[in-house]
Amino acid sequence: MKKIRILFATLLVVACTGFLQAQDLNDAIEAYNLGATAAQEGNYVTAIEHLNRALDLGNALGEDGISVVTDCKNLIPQLYLRHAKELAAGGKGLESLPFLDKAAETAFAYGQGGIPEEVNDLKSKVYYIIANEAFGKKDFENAIENYNKVLELDPSNGIACLRLGQAFANSGQEENAIAALQNAAQLGQEANANRLLASIFLRQAVGAQKNKEWEQVYEASLKAAEFADNVQANKLLGLAAMELKRFPQALTSWEKVMNADLNAKDINTTYYRLAVVYEGLGDKANACTYYKKILNDPNFKSIAEYKIKTELKCE
Repeated sequence: MKKIRILFATLLVVACTGFLQAQDLNDAIEAYNLGATAAQEGNYVTAIEHLNRALDLGNALGEDGISVVTDCKNLIPQLYLRHAKELAAGGKGLESLPFLDKAAETAFAYGQGGIPEEVNDLKSKVYYIIANEAFGKKDFENAIENYNKVLELDPSNGIACLRLGQAFANSGQEENAIAALQNAAQLGQEANANRLLASIFLRQAVGAQKNKEWEQVYEASLKAAEFADNVQANKLLGLAAMELKRFPQALTSWEKVMNADLNAKDINTTYYRLAVVYEGLGDKANACTYYKKILNDPNFKSIAEYKIKTELKCE
């Protein structure tokens, strides 16, 4: 009689266990269905909560829960990504970032390929928008931080590199600006990068000129002219070269200034500079030619007459 009671108890335990497992499986399926329904309705956060519960229940069931676990793992990373995209599209870039991280994290954990790459692409776009907004508000520190985040995710983004250089330049970090802009030039932004590089070196040259630091003026304006061979760069380079008695370079620079606009308002000043340069080079004939060009200018009449009649004895 005792054996019968033991057998009955054992059968009862097995029956209860089977019932409980069936109930847990039903709970897991119900949680999954609730999650799937919420996802279809666009309630992604709620959907993820239900699916995570279904995943836990499925894992606890072992082999009986494999199907539920697989379906949850396929869907959860996708929902994190969808919700992040929805937030980003609605102008909530910062709020989208944690969900993008969860999408990548769960995709990696669940073996879902492709999602991490898509996450990185979207994160780089979000950081770029945040950086641009900061740049527009002249919050260059924040802009620099976020342009760097863009480049960590997308090192070949030449536009982000260009904007990083601008942000550095506007915050007074010229060496960092130069490095970023040189990199941007290598990434397809050569024309824009060179224009900005020229402006940085030109600013350095102007600053040095105020203190009459002619060697620095020369070096900075020479670089400015390399990146943008314009009148202002050549005027500064010409002046510095004259002060340093580097007349061949001075001649090249002032000829470029002259040829850029023969009708410029200050063309007689350029003629005077060329006369002085030719005189420094020992070329009397050309020096006389340019002094004669400014004989009728009241600003240069006295010095021109003296050079022509007394010092050079021009014919």
